[in-house]
Amino acid sequence: MIICKNVSYTYDSKKKVVKNVNMKLSSGKTGVLLGVAGSGKSTLLKCIGKNIVDYKGNIRTSDNCRYINHLPSFSDNFTGIEYVEMLLSLSDNKTNELVNNVIDSIGVRKDLNKSIKIISSYTRKVLILLSTLCLDKEIILIDEPFKGLDHKSQLLVLELIKLLKSKGKTILFSTSLFYYGFYLADELFLLNKGKIVHMLNNFINEKEYEKQILDLLLN
Repeated sequence: MIICKNVSYTYDSKKKVVKNVNMKLSSGKTGVLLGVAGSGKSTLLKCIGKNIVDYKGNIRTSDNCRYINHLPSFSDNFTGIEYVEMLLSLSDNKTNELVNNVIDSIGVRKDLNKSIKIISSYTRKVLILLSTLCLDKEIILIDEPFKGLDHKSQLLVLELIKLLKSKGKTILFSTSLFYYGFYLADELFLLNKGKIVHMLNNFINEKEYEKQILDLLLN
């Protein structure tokens, strides 16, 4: 579960990026944080994931929560599979079977046998998500999982998030590609001018979804 109460964050005395945000995402649900570039999505995720700790307000999550949006520089010394195996060893192989099932389900084992230095942007995104799984985190925070990918790779990441969702993980991810929220979200959190609007994803069709979401995000 993720609970934010009156959360604010200011990078300097003049610019408050997140303004008194209140939100709640129940365990096992997928929430999508929508907003245009610069709306504060990444900042809010970093506050929830404890990468930023000097925010105002209160955030409550399970301790088993992690924000990962890049691979550490030392990972370049490994192949993708070697990096996965190293992380699994840190979690006593509790998630070994799940991680390997995910790798095979999305067909990336061959790509993960390559050096991390040369893997594609898509494979790197997958490896970032696998990092969270390897460390047995029940809450997964993902910042812009579709950014920088071609459309085919975006669809593959979409399927991976659906797979993680089916495993009962609590997922909160941010995106400026708002239409992906329709396919993935149980709950929608629209961040506009630092404030949150919460909506359930019970739209009849994509057209209705797009109209309401765009009206709220662009006004």
